[in-house]
This record gives sequence, C-alpha cells and structure tokens, in this order.
Amino acid sequence: MRNLIRLILLSLTVTSTAPLVTADDGGSTIMTSEEVAATLAQGLENLKGGSTVSDIVMRHIDVGEQNMGVSVVQRSKVDFTGSETGIAHVNLDEIYYIVTGEGTMVTGGEFIEKQTSTSSLLGPMERGEIRNGVLQKVKPGDIAIIPKGMPHGWHEITTAAISYIIFRGDPDEVMQIKSE
Repeated sequence: MRNLIRLILLSLTVTSTAPLVTADDGGSTIMTSEEVAATLAQGLENLKGGSTVSDIVMRHIDVGEQNMGVSVVQRSKVDFTGSETGIAHVNLDEIYYIVTGEGTMVTGGEFIEKQTSTSSLLGPMERGEIRNGVLQKVKPGDIAIIPKGMPHGWHEITTAAISYIIFRGDPDEVMQIKSE
C-alpha cells in the first residue's frame, strides 16, 4: 500500500507532453506541483500570523460514490505537555503524507471525557484526551493511514513546523465541494 501511494504521489509530479485535458473534459483532477508549493507557502504564512494550525483544502470533489479531498496542513512546534489530546473524524478516512518537519503522532486508544462537535470543514468530530494511544515518529516521506473514528493527534512536533498533505475519503459527503 505504501509503495502504491508513493507511486501515485510521484506520478503527480511527472511532466507530460499530452494535450491539456481537464476533469470537465473527462480527465482527472490535477493539482500541479506549483499549486502544491504555493499552498504550502500560504500555510507557513498563516502560521507566521499567530495561528498554530493551517488546514487549507485544495480540492474536495465528487468522484462518484463518494467525495475525495486533498488538503495541505501545517502545524507549529508542539512540546509534550504530559498528556495527548486529539480528534477523530466520524465520517472521514485520512492519509497523511509528511512533506517537511518531524514529530511524534499519537493514534488509536480511546478518548477520556469525549466531546462531540460538528466542523463546517470536516463534519462530525470527536475530541478529548487520548488514553492508551500508540506513539509513532514521522519524518518527510512517511505516510500515515488514519481510519474514520480513530483518535489521533500530535504528542510532539520537534521541528519549528511540520507540513503534510492529507487525502480524505468522504463517503458520506460531509465536506463542502471545492473544485478549484
């Protein structure tokens, strides 16, 4: 699976001499490397403005029986605070592709005193302190697959910031469509 995902990501960066075809013409949806780089730069600017998290949806499209989304996320350095907190997406599966930075994720386990809410960006969510989660270090090039309903968060981010691309499967169509 990991090699398949890397192959997909690498294929997005290959230059083609084929005629330009858009999704409206029956082709696939392409996000160019220049667009990804510009979105990464915008996210870092958002962090400079005082935010600790930047989550920019690049695309969220209808692909037939479900919607698929691609977002670029940056987070500022996080020191371990003595406990892990996180979220779980009720309806969304996520794949993280780490672009820059390093840290330790916490995934799995269960929430203590779980709170529920609905995000206009990500639909129904759960959040709280995570008990019995698994700590896993990540670095550029790593991929994390986070199934819907799984608690996840950051134990620590050891670099000034971490940047990652999230691919979101949305079978219940809880996110707003964004085609450009």
